[in-house]
Amino acid sequence: MLSLFRKKTPNYDALSKLRPPNLEGVDEILGINMRNALIQKYNPRHAIERARDKVAAKVALEAAGISCTGTVAVIDDHQKLNNFKPTRDMPDAWAIKPARGSQGDGILLAVRREGNTWFKGSGTPLTETDVMHHIQKVVDGGFSGDSASEDAALIEPLIIADPALAKIVPEGLPDLRAIGAGIDMVTGRITRAVVKGTPITHHPDTGVPLIGFEIPGWERVLELAAKCGPAVGLGYCGADIVLYVNEGPLVIEVNAHPGIEIQNINQAGLKVRIAATGEDFR
Repeated sequence: MLSLFRKKTPNYDALSKLRPPNLEGVDEILGINMRNALIQKYNPRHAIERARDKVAAKVALEAAGISCTGTVAVIDDHQKLNNFKPTRDMPDAWAIKPARGSQGDGILLAVRREGNTWFKGSGTPLTETDVMHHIQKVVDGGFSGDSASEDAALIEPLIIADPALAKIVPEGLPDLRAIGAGIDMVTGRITRAVVKGTPITHHPDTGVPLIGFEIPGWERVLELAAKCGPAVGLGYCGADIVLYVNEGPLVIEVNAHPGIEIQNINQAGLKVRIAATGEDFR
């Protein structure tokens, strides 16, 4: 996860050598109460709502010139649903996401197509009827992460991961928040990796070394992440970014309530980075 703060880009190399004076006598670990206080201070309610809606956030990000994953269709009412025909309107590989879903709930992926049938990564077939039923459930709010009675189905082409990351996680799409790895902010190299609280040095499934692996295009990843907050109106946020083959980093979504577990993975507190932007925790 990339937790970013406000207008100023910190000098991460300097942060590794210097404790900001506005942190003297203060615990470096950012707790949940302090995180919530920062969200309340820097994230307006309307911006939080925009970030919570994947479609609205994507519109704002693209308007700011930020590279995002593509869009096949947005279905937000039953009229659009009735006019939609998956075998005609959808590519061979795709992702369906609830606009207001959370934690991956309601996401449906197809990795290939044969005739009028798609297949999940597991090999499970998906008929046109299956796809339509899923979209209808999304539109009816069946996967909404809040109390909304209706939702929108965001349909995107399936992202093909950069081959460099695919070597580490060959199945599924690696995302820079979900791999459970601490990354050196200067070099983009993985410095520590954790699975269920246990430190590891190699991927548990593939055996590929993780420590020392350098994320391709890291400077571009940081540039994109730093632009996300201003684009959607947030002062404190997290950015989910993937590395797309031949296209580089793309933003999937923005999180107005980024987690703090990354501190345990990195064994470093977030307060140092936040203090470097001028926030005084004393």
